[in-house]
Amino acid sequence: MEEELIVKDHIATMATIRKSQSNGGSSTTRLQMSAAAVASNEDLLREILTRLPVRPLVRLKVVCKQWCFLISDPEFSISHARRNHRSNGLLLKGLNQAPGLSLVPLEGYQPPRVLPFNFLNKRGTNVLDSCKGLLCYYSMADLHNPMLISYYVCHLASGDSTRIGVFDVLSTIHVRVVIVSFDPSKSVHYKVILIHQISSSSSNFLLKIDIYSSVTQSWKPAKVVTVPYDAGFNNEAVYMNGAIYWYDRTQKAVWYLDLDAECLDRVPELKDWLKISSVKYFGESSGNLHLIATCRLQTMLLTIYEMKQDRSGWFVKYHCDLHVLADAFPRILRAHYDNLHVYHPLCLLEGETQEEATLVLVVPGEVISYNLKTNAFKTLCRSRMIGVLYKWNGANEWETLGIKTYQYLETLARI
Repeated sequence: MEEELIVKDHIATMATIRKSQSNGGSSTTRLQMSAAAVASNEDLLREILTRLPVRPLVRLKVVCKQWCFLISDPEFSISHARRNHRSNGLLLKGLNQAPGLSLVPLEGYQPPRVLPFNFLNKRGTNVLDSCKGLLCYYSMADLHNPMLISYYVCHLASGDSTRIGVFDVLSTIHVRVVIVSFDPSKSVHYKVILIHQISSSSSNFLLKIDIYSSVTQSWKPAKVVTVPYDAGFNNEAVYMNGAIYWYDRTQKAVWYLDLDAECLDRVPELKDWLKISSVKYFGESSGNLHLIATCRLQTMLLTIYEMKQDRSGWFVKYHCDLHVLADAFPRILRAHYDNLHVYHPLCLLEGETQEEATLVLVVPGEVISYNLKTNAFKTLCRSRMIGVLYKWNGANEWETLGIKTYQYLETLARI
């Protein structure tokens, strides 16, 4: 079997490396015997299998019962995710003129020819949120009652879905935010958080928070919290470490709702807040909350801030000068404005070191990656869904369309 031969090759190589300090070479027969011996050593076999990608691992389950049991073990799934924690790609969801879900592979990842989750682009299905390989969506196509909506969680690598609830259409109208919380390096379980606005007054409104847990496969009793209007709660919320964060563009403030402590507060503002003209990005990366902003006169100079772990403030994590992109991507330039440029940060990808930190941006017609340390950049994909051409005062102008981005990761976790 091909998959078994792949692992036998890995095992034989590992055995050879472990004997590299000995004198003389090993014969083919001795290597085969070493491979068989190592294959029977579960600890060493586990170490080798954690180095393989998810799709070959899934196929290896049919080799024997031992391998199937090992690969299906939740602890092995967590160990595999810790070793293979980098995103495989980006899911792009068109919001305006070009709705739909597409996958942009990152360096080193080869996606399958037919994506298992292509069915999510069918009519009557709406993607709500995604996190590290799991995705929440609703569908009206499978129910005969037009007043009911089914909510599902999809395991993107396999395309498998499980229904987590059926709701009345009228109740879902007031859903403000849907959040998937999942970290495969810590647990094989996940949560789905639904936030409804149930009433309002002249000074505040009430939010009802429903939480689905895959541990119990049920919804917890709802929590109701009061949020003042001046907190500027909006749909672009981020969930991290037990709290929901959002950026209020009116007040230029970051608020958070701690679900465990059931308290609402705001993060202290940036020290150079008055210099900021626009916040281009607000999101999470590697367990940290980031905010990307431009100053008033230089829209191609970005400052990337990171929130302190104790929520006591912010510090500058990176500076970024995007002027180098103007020559390579002339559509970034506005014909009628010297200091206005057409681009939008999609996400920040942090590696093991700052030298690996990458900013992914969309420019008219293209998605590009930009290394924050070396200033190197490259095109990840080209697509008409991410750029539109229009006329302005007789000149051609480009604009990027609304796009929602999710980091995609193949995992062994099951739903």
